[in-house]
Amino acid sequence: MDGNSSTGDAPRRIEVDPDDVRVVMSQSYTYGAPRPTGGEPLPFLRRHRAKVAVAITVIESVLLGLSGIGFLRSIILLLVAAVVAIVVHVALRDRAPYTVRQLTWILAVSQTLALLFPFLIIGGVIAIAIVLAFVILAGIVILIGDRR
Repeated sequence: MDGNSSTGDAPRRIEVDPDDVRVVMSQSYTYGAPRPTGGEPLPFLRRHRAKVAVAITVIESVLLGLSGIGFLRSIILLLVAAVVAIVVHVALRDRAPYTVRQLTWILAVSQTLALLFPFLIIGGVIAIAIVLAFVILAGIVILIGDRR
């Protein structure tokens, strides 16, 4: 036996001199991740791309709502813009530089969310209408049930 195996005795204690410890930074960048650049635009886009996409969606939805071009025309415009943005992102995601990939992702997500936004508003209005209808029906049932 070489003396390094455990024999079931009490655990051994390992002491390390801090002067003998050396920290080595790994230089492997797996999964195609970009090199850290210490605050340059590349990590900023990756960290904040969802927030930027939501901000663009809100601004675009407000501007479309105030433009007065009509609901159906705005839906068609948003649908075309979302399809084009998604196709551009899918086509360029493997060949484009990192910054372009992040920008096309932001554009595709913001256009898709902007297309979804009117339907969420319509769904919310329908849900409120259904709740109000049940409140009115409950009020009618209470009034009919009152026999004083």
